[in-house]
Amino acid sequence: MKILIAEDEPALRQNLQWLLEMEGYDVLVASDGNEALALARQNTPDLLITDVMMPHLDGFGLVQAMRTDMQLCTTPIIMLSAKADRSDIRAGMNVGADDYLTKPYQREELLTTLQSRLARSASLRLAQAHLHSAAAAGGGLDALTALPLKEAFEAQMAQVLQRSRENGRGCAVVCVGLHGFAKINESLGRPAGDTVLRETAQRLCALVQQLPFTHPPEHGFVGRLSGDLFLVCLADLEPDALIQRVQAILAAVTQPLEVNGQNLFLSACAGASEHQDSEIQHATLVGQAEAALYHAKPRGPGSWQLFDAAQSQQVVRRLRLNNALHRALDQGELRLFYQPQIRISDGALVGFEALLRWQHPELGWVSPGEFIPVAEESDVIIPIGEWVLRTAAAQAAQWVRSQGRDDFHVAVNLSVRQFAREDLPSLVRTVLHDTGLPPHVLELEVTESIALHSVTSTLGLMQGCKALGVQLSMDDFGTGYSSLSYLKRYPLDALKIDQGFVRNIPGDAGDVAITRAIIAMAHSFGMHVIAEGVEHREQLELLRQLGCEQFQGYLCSRPVPAPEAERFFAGYRPERASLA
Repeated sequence: MKILIAEDEPALRQNLQWLLEMEGYDVLVASDGNEALALARQNTPDLLITDVMMPHLDGFGLVQAMRTDMQLCTTPIIMLSAKADRSDIRAGMNVGADDYLTKPYQREELLTTLQSRLARSASLRLAQAHLHSAAAAGGGLDALTALPLKEAFEAQMAQVLQRSRENGRGCAVVCVGLHGFAKINESLGRPAGDTVLRETAQRLCALVQQLPFTHPPEHGFVGRLSGDLFLVCLADLEPDALIQRVQAILAAVTQPLEVNGQNLFLSACAGASEHQDSEIQHATLVGQAEAALYHAKPRGPGSWQLFDAAQSQQVVRRLRLNNALHRALDQGELRLFYQPQIRISDGALVGFEALLRWQHPELGWVSPGEFIPVAEESDVIIPIGEWVLRTAAAQAAQWVRSQGRDDFHVAVNLSVRQFAREDLPSLVRTVLHDTGLPPHVLELEVTESIALHSVTSTLGLMQGCKALGVQLSMDDFGTGYSSLSYLKRYPLDALKIDQGFVRNIPGDAGDVAITRAIIAMAHSFGMHVIAEGVEHREQLELLRQLGCEQFQGYLCSRPVPAPEAERFFAGYRPERASLA
């Protein structure tokens, strides 16, 4: 057994080295935290004994550095200090120490603590190896992280639940999801993403091994659900201990991580499900934890949610929509509707906005506000987005031929996932070629949030698309935090005023002032303005007075199928309009 000692006092360091060597241990020594960390990385000790107060890097810093190192994160650590303050002991435990001894300590006390920690570490490694062997034999071991996959994890959960029923102790499953993981793959490459996943797995395993279970590891282990989702089994829980456990898990996962010389600051959310019903099944517990995670995500990074039975129906529907979306394209369930865009000065048609609709064979018409966020959370938005672009372009090309005019445009909304793809200009070029659509008839709409996602790459993609001759507009303007210095750099043709502002005019003086400012700003940048969500003639009249050029909304028409939309080529007459 190889033991590393980090102690700045020479006499104490030599005495401790001599004592351990007399017991047959192979001993490495360091006089400060930095030296100890370097030795640990070179030699991978079986256990670390470290003083708290040391120069350059103290014991707390050393422990924290080891707990974030994939190679060293599971190393047992005993801290030594002359202090007996409980807060000091707690600080050591919080950064990841396994045990704490106060100087002066007795020889027997030190050796007993050391042997206990080494035995615990050995049993954890053996049990983890057995777990991995069992998972591998059943085809359930993840090749990247060496963690059990869902089926193998649930098999272990069945045993844990049985023990929990027998001993009357608490049991829970925590589902952990990383935020923004796709961006790491996109910006740094797949190998960097794999490193993040492996490091996350190591951190979770290290944390579980530190928790005070009575029978580890059967009552505490980690699995990988899919992608950036991980599962943690927690058992032998004291009442009300779950909150602290989940917070510790999130804190461990979100420690800074160095990848390819760059410091990555991860964020995560979690969902948890606690064993309360003696009849609950292991698969149910896992499913509830995953469901709770999806309820936690909208509240932002660092959030977590305990499963509530009231969430069940919402989650079931969301999962059903997610599964159904993957076959909606092949089943021909998606439709494009078109909402006319009208020039305010004379009622002439200037274009249409293509809007996606979904008619599920059993659920009926599903609201875009419900299914589009589901699609954007998965890769299904990519093929759906391409289908929308191709279908809208083909319809516009057909109108150019049948109407004998090309003085209009068809606007297509781009999702965040689509705009993150470097091949977007190439896709647009191919669609224009395949459909024969004149480029200026196609308008691509980006939201304010997309434009702020990555200014440099966004600007490049916009310029690449603009070079093809298409028009560009920014949708939902005014709802984000655009910098004018960025906005004037984008090659935009139009700004669209969000319906949230239009809805309250002319009655709300604040929204009137915002609308006036947006129109004036757009004109100063050489852009025209279109107002969304116009429902009343009073709104239209004020927009006319403020200099807004175009509008769309129920005052003219709700979104309609292409054959119904054709009648608007004749223009819009207010006296014939009716509210939907």
